Amino acid sequence: MIEQDVRFTAYSRTVAIVFAVILLILSFLIIRPFLVAILSAAALSYIFYPVYKRVQNSLPDNWPKEVVASGLTCLLIMVIVMIPVIIIALTLASEVRSGYFFLQQLLASPNFTFDLPPQFTQNLGDLSQFKGPIADISGSVIDWLEGILRAIPNLVLNIFITIFSTYYFLKHAGEIYKYLQEMLPLPAGKYKQIVARFDDLSRGVIMGQVVVGTLQGALAGIGFIVIGLPNPVLWGFLTAIISIIPLLGAALVWFPIFIYLLIKGLYLGGLWKAIFLLIYGTFVVSLIDNILKPKIVGEHANIHPLIVLFGILGGIQLFGLPGILIGPLILTIFDLIIEIYRDTL
Repeated sequence: MIEQDVRFTAYSRTVAIVFAVILLILSFLIIRPFLVAILSAAALSYIFYPVYKRVQNSLPDNWPKEVVASGLTCLLIMVIVMIPVIIIALTLASEVRSGYFFLQQLLASPNFTFDLPPQFTQNLGDLSQFKGPIADISGSVIDWLEGILRAIPNLVLNIFITIFSTYYFLKHAGEIYKYLQEMLPLPAGKYKQIVARFDDLSRGVIMGQVVVGTLQGALAGIGFIVIGLPNPVLWGFLTAIISIIPLLGAALVWFPIFIYLLIKGLYLGGLWKAIFLLIYGTFVVSLIDNILKPKIVGEHANIHPLIVLFGILGGIQLFGLPGILIGPLILTIFDLIIEIYRDTL
């Protein structure tokens, strides 16, 4: 009799586990189309939570503070983040499309040539020999940029879901925090220590890398507009991404452009463009990385640059433009889990 009870208990437990796994898979399949929007909302809610608390504390006591503060914070997010992202994404898509057609026409032309001085092209010889490598490199860059922009047709729906989710994440932040504490039972005081450490790490990633990189990309784009460089938004976007690389960073984008403008200016005129870009790139774009980032990040929020680099590039590949925030935060959580595991050994 006891043996039958044990078998029945084991059978019931197995059925319950299988049923739970099936429901888990079905639930994931349901939310999978909106996963990027939900993760984006979680990242934005975390970043703007201090703003939400300040707004909430400044409201009168007889107001529904959580509702009004969540709504005002979401409105602020739309003004600061969403609207610029939409404009940049649409402009970037247009520039990528025009750049793709330009490269196709250039490579297909029988008179394959660049806008270079005759004295310079004579030393290079027949430029048609560079068709293959240029086509390969250009194709890879275009494919990568197109992968970033795949989600643009669904941009409106994703933005609606992101803002809607952010509103409820902010409104129920306290309940979510308690739920996570119950789901991840840790010794007394350890959970707060982990949250504080995550705040430091995420501050280093978001403020020290993403914000500074975005600022560098924006300033570089302004400089490219001043000198009349084609597709300035595209070059500014590449500057923002590549600025994550230590030491060289944004110079990997603007310095080769300076070399090209210098050679062209020496033979065809317009040397001021090269001089302007050298001064502007050195003392405005690249200097931000050495002055602004240490002040924002501080000594306690350092995180390895490779984690940030892989987080942003991998996040963009996996999630599109929202991956700029989602990717580094996920790798930051992974780094924190490894640290917790090491401390518990």
